[in-house]
Amino acid sequence: MWIATEDGTGKEVLVSDTIGFIRDLPPDLIDAFKSTLEDSIESDLLLHVIDANDPNREDKIKVVNATLKQIGAKNDRILVFNKCDLLSSEQKQEILCNPLFQDAILVSAANSENLDQLKDHILQYIT
Repeated sequence: MWIATEDGTGKEVLVSDTIGFIRDLPPDLIDAFKSTLEDSIESDLLLHVIDANDPNREDKIKVVNATLKQIGAKNDRILVFNKCDLLSSEQKQEILCNPLFQDAILVSAANSENLDQLKDHILQYIT
């Protein structure tokens, strides 16, 4: 995928979609997903995309973080809350003020809200 930069040079990035939310995954299944999870270890940056409207989002983030720690992923991460178009202003503020969600970005893939902000944030990590 090509990301245009302000200076017009652009930056090529590889985007890989790994397995979604996992909780209490048996060890034999972790082995089965190991090659997919290894993409996470080798990457320069992880975008952890979360359903902003999910009432269990905090628990799911903790489980994903624990899984990434278990496999040895130490890379930079950006928390991306998608579906922010479904949230009230108060709900958005609640996410942004939560210390667990430090530096999170609220986006909406449905209406492109804040996607430029996300792109700029990604470029800060990879340039």
